[in-house]
Amino acid sequence: MIAVLDVLLEDPRPWKAAMDTVFSFLPEGTLFFSDSGVHLRAMDPSQVVLVELFAPKDVFSKYELGAPNVPVPLDFSEYTKILSRAGSDDRVRMKLEDVSLSVVIERVNGSFRREFYLPLRDVSDQATEVSIPNATSTVMIRARLLKDALRDSGLFATSAVFVARPDVFMVEAKSQQGITRVVAHPGDDVKISSDLESISRYSLPYVQNIVKAADSDTFITLAFGNDTPAKITYDVSGIRLTFFLAHMIL
Repeated sequence: MIAVLDVLLEDPRPWKAAMDTVFSFLPEGTLFFSDSGVHLRAMDPSQVVLVELFAPKDVFSKYELGAPNVPVPLDFSEYTKILSRAGSDDRVRMKLEDVSLSVVIERVNGSFRREFYLPLRDVSDQATEVSIPNATSTVMIRARLLKDALRDSGLFATSAVFVARPDVFMVEAKSQQGITRVVAHPGDDVKISSDLESISRYSLPYVQNIVKAADSDTFITLAFGNDTPAKITYDVSGIRLTFFLAHMIL
């Protein structure tokens, strides 16, 4: 008989990185395991960022469900603590048992095994609908370049202005301490699609937490307009992370 939920990650590192990023904004939430994969969609408590995660079922080496849709409401603080105990030589198996999630961390060779049981939480309804204006600019940029630009901006400010035109993408930050401007032109590491000039300001700590799981060579997609929320998307080894980040007044 198939358990309600029985999944296995031979390499848990991408899942750990994705869930760490999710936990940066969501203290708790419901992971929905469906026939296509794992879904999450929720607004952070401050109502600043909408978080979406999708992990296709082929990310898992074993993926068995006893129902078409299995909700798993969790305290992400405790869940990410458990995942942090998995090392590079471990695999992670998750099973739903009564009112708890069983998380088993086991050495690949089977020589060492640890079991954790995390009670399911009573998580409020996460159905969230937000109105996102159409973006006038889309920028695809290597994660290492964007992270460098954010670190440079953080020298002087806690927010940064994104500027996109067909020939340039800029990240600008200024305060009484100084001004930083990072300029990127289209090429192998930057791709720009822009009909009009787009200018919006965003919180640096939020953007930095959003992109922290992206590997250096991963392309991060930024879609925004003039004084609009930004849609920020990238993959972590096949796991898609999408964030809708509210803008700040210029």
